[in-house]
Amino acid sequence: MSDDETMLPAEYAAAFGQLAAWAGEAALGDTGKRADGSPDNNICALPYGDFFARFCDRLNDWLGPFARISVAFEVLHPELSGGTLYWRDGVIEQTQIMRAAILTFEDYLKSPVYEAEQTNRPWRWRAGEPVPDMQLIRSLHEQGVTDYILFPLPIQDASRTTTMSFATRRPGGFAALGGGEDGLLLLRRIAWLMTPFAERVALRLIAIDLLDSYVGKIAGKRVYAGQIERGAIDPIEAAILVADLRGFTALSGRIGENALVALLNRYFDTLGNAIEAQDGQILKFMGDGLLAVFPLIGNDHAGICRRALDAARGARVNLAALNVELAQEGQKPIDFGIGLHIGTVAFGNIGTKTRLDFTVIGPAVNEASRIQDLTKELAMPILASGDFAAAVENEMLAVGIRQVRGIADPIALFAPR
Repeated sequence: MSDDETMLPAEYAAAFGQLAAWAGEAALGDTGKRADGSPDNNICALPYGDFFARFCDRLNDWLGPFARISVAFEVLHPELSGGTLYWRDGVIEQTQIMRAAILTFEDYLKSPVYEAEQTNRPWRWRAGEPVPDMQLIRSLHEQGVTDYILFPLPIQDASRTTTMSFATRRPGGFAALGGGEDGLLLLRRIAWLMTPFAERVALRLIAIDLLDSYVGKIAGKRVYAGQIERGAIDPIEAAILVADLRGFTALSGRIGENALVALLNRYFDTLGNAIEAQDGQILKFMGDGLLAVFPLIGNDHAGICRRALDAARGARVNLAALNVELAQEGQKPIDFGIGLHIGTVAFGNIGTKTRLDFTVIGPAVNEASRIQDLTKELAMPILASGDFAAAVENEMLAVGIRQVRGIADPIALFAPR
């Protein structure tokens, strides 16, 4: 395509330039410093949802009427496939699609987005053409829409889809806009204008979601903020929870790998759901084991220990429910032990020059692990240290004192009442 074919007609060039100038300032803001003196690279920038709303308002004033404008981007999240922002007659709405449902979601498999993904080219429908077997187009047709165009946006990551669509009830559709290709050239330029701003948001969401999923929210925030140097650690005080599945070796030999992974995921859900419900942070999965922390907030030692204890109790409730399901499926029940402790841990990066792990280390973590080991010996599902028990006062009962490997002094052990 020659330069002449891609240039906007003169009657649109000035207005397009004004929209582009506004978009850059509204989405990016300016550089400077906050009131506290810290640097800020996005002073007065609009949140993306507000930016999209005002972008569409300006577009509607210039080239409207539009019945519907959307921008959608795929993310990289364990549960979410992506999200879409809609502008409908001046009103903003947002939807999300779950990853597990995407490949069987009828509205997706029979949609302009799916069609555009197959060709990586714009998809268009105009009144007077046969209405395809797509719920969206049937609905738009019933609403009096005369023209619909969806563009795959030219983002750098070709493995993910980002789209922008336009719909109008204008007589004659978008062809009345002129500007070449029955209005497509002009709308494509507008979609391309939105591309860097949509991609910027999507990349940030992907980075944050990946860090949250693989290292946890606390560690993810620190890594994203720039704490990536090997050996960069901070001491924090936290309640520590260590859990371990019973009989994992025998279980591994009894069921196949796929069944084992599926069962491990269900087992980890019993723990993870309970830990997250109490604002705990899972830092590491260690085979069939799990390490989580509940960082100290202020000076509320009792509060974080109660949250950790409630998480341990909640996990046992979840386990009972899981074992009912397993029995109904003809599978054997599973069990796990939990060790609880409170202390100071070193929170930061360890590893090689090119491969780091953001985790917690220190004697307190080792002690929590040793306490968990004793849950099997004493046949008690939850055990805690004396320091932990002291923080929650009458919640625990003393069950004995043990000398354990790697810990100089004997450990006083407590179990929940």
